[in-house]
Amino acid sequence: MNAEILAVGHELLMGEIVDTNSSYIAQQLSGTGITVRWMSHVGDNIDHLSEAFKRGLERSDVVISTGGLGPTSDDLTREAVSNAVGEEMAVDPDILSWLEGVFARRGMEMPPTNIKQATLIPSATSIPNPNGTAPGWWVEKDDKHIVIMPGPPRELKQVWEETVGPRFAEISGSGVTATRTLKTLGLSEGGIDEILSDLFGRENPYLGIYAHTDGIHLRMIGRGPDQTAAEKVIEPVEAEIRGLIGDSIWGTDDDTPAQRAGSLLIDRNQMLAIVEGASAGALASMLHARPERESFFRGALVPGSGPVHVGHDTAPANPDGAITLAQLARESLSADVGVSVTPINMDGGNVYIGMVSDAGSHVETGRFPRRNPEWLMQRSATTAIVQLMSALSSNRI
Repeated sequence: MNAEILAVGHELLMGEIVDTNSSYIAQQLSGTGITVRWMSHVGDNIDHLSEAFKRGLERSDVVISTGGLGPTSDDLTREAVSNAVGEEMAVDPDILSWLEGVFARRGMEMPPTNIKQATLIPSATSIPNPNGTAPGWWVEKDDKHIVIMPGPPRELKQVWEETVGPRFAEISGSGVTATRTLKTLGLSEGGIDEILSDLFGRENPYLGIYAHTDGIHLRMIGRGPDQTAAEKVIEPVEAEIRGLIGDSIWGTDDDTPAQRAGSLLIDRNQMLAIVEGASAGALASMLHARPERESFFRGALVPGSGPVHVGHDTAPANPDGAITLAQLARESLSADVGVSVTPINMDGGNVYIGMVSDAGSHVETGRFPRRNPEWLMQRSATTAIVQLMSALSSNRI
């Protein structure tokens, strides 16, 4: 089966919000054997929406949409589906009773405009929404499926986990899917593609390659009649990948650089201290989010904007300054390992990552175009944690 995902709303076309729903749905579908062929963003226009659903039904087995299920006049997903399948909407008494109960429990009377959220067409069944007032629809007609779900991610995810996902797993008839992700650092996407060229292009297991801020990820998807069989499909391919590029693999599945760096520090019985310029506290936030932080993280120095001062002197935004700042963090907070993120060097757009321990010192350079401060903060923090993980793994510090 193949699928099309429609994300509905003018705010998506205006760039006011980022569409995380489509990527979530695509990730979930990969575990069911249903292949996503198309994704589209469609504004709150009845003609455009109706056309999008009609086109989806012509070329896909499954059309899934998010958004446009609210009570206002520009929430038009239900009307568009009705147009696409040629059926009339009518108020469903059971949904209406449930909806009135939702408002009653909030101590409110249901506004008349919300009645449209209680409608169905003959070929649709209602999809419960425990977190909102917008139930979804599951439409089955002419061996095609249309699934419309609410737009707020919190509502969407629970609707998927409780109703939509299990039903897709049942109807896809593809058995069970297992996935495995290997996360690498130090090799380019092209380099990995060349080394592993014989492994790409297979259907079971499928091997995909994806560039991320923490390196290149390799995702294997295996299918079988049960979980054990699906995992066994993956095992020989994973073993072959590890045999070819094992030294570059730093983690698997849900591993993060902060988790990996923390584990390495704990294994070495070392404490970490940091000083942040360009990252402005974002690196400390990553480390502080780790539940085991007290076992490896001493703390952070986060000066205000502008140059960072060491005593009466200014630490320059260059490699020497990065080492000076890392040593400052280490000494000031009585840590074993010191890490610094310098302010951005305005001449070259560079941020320097300094790392110091008894074993030695090391500097890495992050080259960033001049973008907004929030982007620079997050990107420099990510670069720093990845480089710290790499330096600890290779015993450079």
